[in-house]
Amino acid sequence: MGALPHLEKVPIYTVGPATSRALKSIPQLPPENIFGSKTGNGEALAHYILDHYGKWYVDHPSKPPLLFLVGEQRRDIIPKTLMDPALPEEKRIPVNELVIYETGVMDSFEQDFGRLLKDTEDREARWVAVFSPTGCEAILRALDMLDASTGKVKTRERGGGYGNRRGKGRRSTYIATIGPTTRDYLKKTFGFEPDVCAGQPSPEGIGSAIEIFMKKNYDD
Repeated sequence: MGALPHLEKVPIYTVGPATSRALKSIPQLPPENIFGSKTGNGEALAHYILDHYGKWYVDHPSKPPLLFLVGEQRRDIIPKTLMDPALPEEKRIPVNELVIYETGVMDSFEQDFGRLLKDTEDREARWVAVFSPTGCEAILRALDMLDASTGKVKTRERGGGYGNRRGKGRRSTYIATIGPTTRDYLKKTFGFEPDVCAGQPSPEGIGSAIEIFMKKNYDD
């Protein structure tokens, strides 16, 4: 059992349930103070922190900086919201960002993914769930969606023309992202709008978004 008493009075914020579960699984006395896991995205978490952090340190003459642990690919919505100059000075929260992880693409990924696409090309419908900006280019390239001359998605693909079609003009391949960071990366970098973006950053969130999309668009 760990003993980090200095964390007893420090709030810890997470945007999704997976990180929250991982933190709670660490044997620790006293237990960590974990908040925000149901907010679902960075913008909602930022507004939650503004309210909660202010109340947590209400008796302090100034708020201690918030340590923001991030990957190399991230949105800046949290620090921008917390340090917004339009906020009253007493409500602003200083943020110190620290990059603690980077992601990379396995050398064999594109080939392995292409093989999987080939093996499933006769499916009535298939979904590609994208969990990170890393690998997006390889995914789009394997789907033959990228224009080699521009590096952007081919014009016909922007209208949903990618993938094989099965009767009634339906596509067979769809793309979902786990959250807005990956969605916005696809839009900004490749000019591509995925079919769905999960409301909650979890496998369950992706599953729910896919189910809603299919019922809305393809229920006969």
